Amino acid sequence: MLFVALTNNTVDNDTWYVLTEGRYITENGVFYEDVLSMHDGLNVVVQNYGFSVVFYWIFSLFGGGGLYVSMLLINLLICYLIYKICMLLSDKNKNLSFIMMVVTDILLAGYFVCTRAQMISYVLFLLLIYILELYVKKRETRVLFLVPIISLLQINIHASLWLMIFLVMLTYIIDSIKLPKLKLQGYKTWPLLATAVVSALVGLINPYGIRMITFMFLNYFDSVQKDFIAELQSFSPFSSTFCMAVYCSIVLVAMLYVFAKDKNIKARHFLMFFGFLALGLNTIKGLSQFILVMFLPLAYLYKNFDIKKLIKRDILRQSFAFWGEIGIICASVLVVPLVSLSVESVPNQKVAKVVDVIDEKVAERAEPYTIYANYNIGGYFGFRGYKPYIDSRSEYYLKSVNGKADILKEHVDFVEGRISCETLVEKYNFDLIFVDGKSDPFYDYKSEMYEVIYESNDEYHTKVLRRIGI
Repeated sequence: MLFVALTNNTVDNDTWYVLTEGRYITENGVFYEDVLSMHDGLNVVVQNYGFSVVFYWIFSLFGGGGLYVSMLLINLLICYLIYKICMLLSDKNKNLSFIMMVVTDILLAGYFVCTRAQMISYVLFLLLIYILELYVKKRETRVLFLVPIISLLQINIHASLWLMIFLVMLTYIIDSIKLPKLKLQGYKTWPLLATAVVSALVGLINPYGIRMITFMFLNYFDSVQKDFIAELQSFSPFSSTFCMAVYCSIVLVAMLYVFAKDKNIKARHFLMFFGFLALGLNTIKGLSQFILVMFLPLAYLYKNFDIKKLIKRDILRQSFAFWGEIGIICASVLVVPLVSLSVESVPNQKVAKVVDVIDEKVAERAEPYTIYANYNIGGYFGFRGYKPYIDSRSEYYLKSVNGKADILKEHVDFVEGRISCETLVEKYNFDLIFVDGKSDPFYDYKSEMYEVIYESNDEYHTKVLRRIGI
């Protein structure tokens, strides 16, 4: 908790469109055509509709701080499940399990611990692995009855990661076939197959039916989305400090595999390691599942390793360890509440101030005002009651998903100068235009149709243009 509080003390940028979805669904029910943007007739599948409703309830009661504390608590649950899995694999080697838990979560926190639905998915992902490992160890089929429940929760909370259930199950099904030459362990296969079939059928229990499952294939190979969104780009060790840390961890784990006395790595662990590594190399976003499983095989291979032998038990070291633990606990008790209380219920003061000014200077009307705002800011304008041109729900702005228009491609072309301001204004006739600094294509835009109603005098160089006559 202390590490997360020191490295991440804000709510995620996607928070605002998720809250807008949750508010609308709470008040009106699930929607099938986009109601949040200024565009008409876009087919949508709100793949995180269940999460967005709970997310909105928490925010309504406790604000941004409540979302942040919820993230910390879910992260503690992730830590606990990692520890339980490692304890199962290492035959209750507590010290080893604790180290595997700490290293995994610190690496995960470098990029993936945030106020998003993926946190719930990590819990369900680890719970699935724990259940399957329990089945392998104790040969009790009754634990598998929990897997369809995981499938039901996943499809209704965060459907975009629903397929991960079957990728994990596939590794256990393969390992259940007894083939000593391929080092497959061998245990009852039919309960796993039956569980997988039931879990797949349970996945159809959702407001969108089969569309909830098929939509995730519609945008996966879109090149515009991959090039524009950093987390969807391919993994490169030198692209960021986080990627370098992951790369070093992969090298370290590979070396520990090589030098392990027990070379009998389980086929399921081997398949999960390289399978999720392949997904992670394809997109940075896919690294999260790899990080969660990367260290698990070490818990099995080094289960007989006594870490205490590495530490000389003299008085000085014991004293240092004791006071170090006291210091960490005291720091956590102080820092975590302070950070949680400081989390604001706005993306940043700059944008919040701009929206407050717009609220004052435009007249109320029944229909929400349409506004041009860029990809990162659009979600907050939607949350404040405006109809943005685009927001960070990137997949909804692809023609392959919405069935109508490639709005994301149009936005990228506009930002990169292939479409002019005049062309975009002529097509959409925005009520308002939010200019996000000097790099915004609209910064030097002048037109007799628009007047400046706000211009900042600080380093942000933000402006708001209003169409004359509204």
